[in-house]
Amino acid sequence: MKCPNCKGDIAGDYKGKTCPSCGEPLDLKRSLLYEWSQRVAGFTHDRGFLFWLLTFVVLLLFLAVLENLLGKGILGQTLDQHKFVATLMILYIAAHLQLVRNINTEIRPGYPGPYWVDRLIIRKFRRGTNRSLAAGFLTAVVVVGPLNFLELMPAYALIMSLFTAAFWSIQAFRVDDREFLDAKVQTYFHYLGVKRLREWRKASGAYLIAIVVAAGVFYGLMHVPGLWWMIKSNPTLNEILELFHGLFSWVPQLWPQK
Repeated sequence: MKCPNCKGDIAGDYKGKTCPSCGEPLDLKRSLLYEWSQRVAGFTHDRGFLFWLLTFVVLLLFLAVLENLLGKGILGQTLDQHKFVATLMILYIAAHLQLVRNINTEIRPGYPGPYWVDRLIIRKFRRGTNRSLAAGFLTAVVVVGPLNFLELMPAYALIMSLFTAAFWSIQAFRVDDREFLDAKVQTYFHYLGVKRLREWRKASGAYLIAIVVAAGVFYGLMHVPGLWWMIKSNPTLNEILELFHGLFSWVPQLWPQK
């Protein structure tokens, strides 16, 4: 939180009655929602992959049971009929959740009080990640539909992760080399797993190139007349198509055939 007088950062677990920076009295009246959000933030701080994996599995099972009671049970059928893809999705999203939580952390492990709060590059990276998550969620609502959240939750997670990955890839080329040499900036990105800026840019460039090429190939294949029947008439291509259809049949049809 911030001091209402000097706007200085104060740790969420600070129990004093005055600001540690300017000494002005603090308003100790906090809402129950704020208290719980601070407790959840503190509990999830510096948690490992196994914690996020178990948390997401429990949440996924809860949503599957809820959707089975209130809807058609499609989420449960997806998890049961496509165990391989569901397992990959769970591992992928759990790693994504851990990374997003680490990006939003302000407290360095082993350091008392907020540490990563006064560097502009870190604040921009944190805000950009949260905004890309919101943009991905809104896109998923438009594309997939607002009433299909429970039964098509994997599609929501996939679209949102594509937005955050795109932001991280673009941001790699916007980070100045001199900014990355700052001690706090380095410790922050080391905490996220980025040891060298050059390696981050290589991975980002490969991701952006792959996305652009995939979009171009998809757009080009859409304009090939009779492509579907050409693939179906070829035994080898038809077998490959059936394999991919079996693996990714949980993905909703964005443009269903009329």
